[in-house]
Amino acid sequence: MARVLVVGGGIAGCMAAMAASQRGAQVTLVSRAPGATALYAGGMEIAADLREMRVLASAQPYHPFVRLGLNDFEIVTLLDEVCYHVQSSLGRVGLRVAGSWRTTGWYADVHGGVRPAQLVPESVQPGELGGLQGKRVAVLGVSGVGDYDAVAAAAALAEAGIRARPVTAALELPPAASLSDLVGRPAPIVRDIVDAVAYPPGMAHVPENGFELLATVPSPHGWRLQRALDAALGEHGVQVAQGEVIAVRANGARLATALTASSELAADEFVLATGRFLGGGLVKERTVREPVCDLGVFHDGRRVDHEWPAHLRHLEQLSPHPAFRTGLLTDDRLRPLDWEGTVAYQNLRAAGSVLGGYDYIRGYGFGVPLLTGWLAGRWSVTD
Repeated sequence: MARVLVVGGGIAGCMAAMAASQRGAQVTLVSRAPGATALYAGGMEIAADLREMRVLASAQPYHPFVRLGLNDFEIVTLLDEVCYHVQSSLGRVGLRVAGSWRTTGWYADVHGGVRPAQLVPESVQPGELGGLQGKRVAVLGVSGVGDYDAVAAAAALAEAGIRARPVTAALELPPAASLSDLVGRPAPIVRDIVDAVAYPPGMAHVPENGFELLATVPSPHGWRLQRALDAALGEHGVQVAQGEVIAVRANGARLATALTASSELAADEFVLATGRFLGGGLVKERTVREPVCDLGVFHDGRRVDHEWPAHLRHLEQLSPHPAFRTGLLTDDRLRPLDWEGTVAYQNLRAAGSVLGGYDYIRGYGFGVPLLTGWLAGRWSVTD
């Protein structure tokens, strides 16, 4: 039985662990703490439409989907597969997720913003703006909660052609209460004659005509997702260890163990799914580096240690987006490259937002972690 060690507990790491376990591996996942997955607002963007994906190779040649070397049919089939698996796995542990990567909906958040998403919790899905057209919607505000603007949320819905207006409920809350203080409290019943009621996220027993708004940080949707992923790992028989991997030991071109402050974890195959800057998968000091394996870090195919740092810093002063495209590059089997552009270790794969070549916030935020995590776990067993 192959031993697979996954480093990172976000959605990419969880997908890798479940995929490897499904194929008969003995899987251990080690993570230091929840990463960016726990901050998720409630909507997953998986992929752009098919027309945009067809020109991805010319528009974004270092995008992880392009690096895989798959054709349109293979990408579409894999997206269907991973979305089915994540929806079924989360549903079995109590978090039902609606939608399809093929259809984009638009949803309001607690501050009056409107965001696109393809997969959302079933508690959010009735709030899709297209389905609310012409309906009367009450947006529930709570007196004394300072980080939630029901008036702005109602205005966003009204701008989208929905007959929305704010209503206010009074609850017993601590002074200077925040949205976090509403989590788990019973949702107040709105007596007004309306077709639907928009609630701040996290409340319990939302009525049948109610739906949840998308969140901001801290996110009840993110907490639910992380808890559901942890439960799904248990259902798949994955052993989970708390700790931070700080280094690795190798025998030639193969990794042998991963080191934490208190233990040495041996495995036959390794998956690095440590995230970007928030998760600690990349560290930005004078330049950007990968701290565990000292892998190469690239921006638009060029190494950032000395070849292009001045130009990259100039771009980042103009806009933060270039930093979101900085990360690891892999071969077509998700094996990350070293600084010289060759495969660093034969039994190491990388997945998720630690990969470079794409903007996490622009259309593929969850698609890249889901698909690359799934393939990294599968290939760790089958290759």
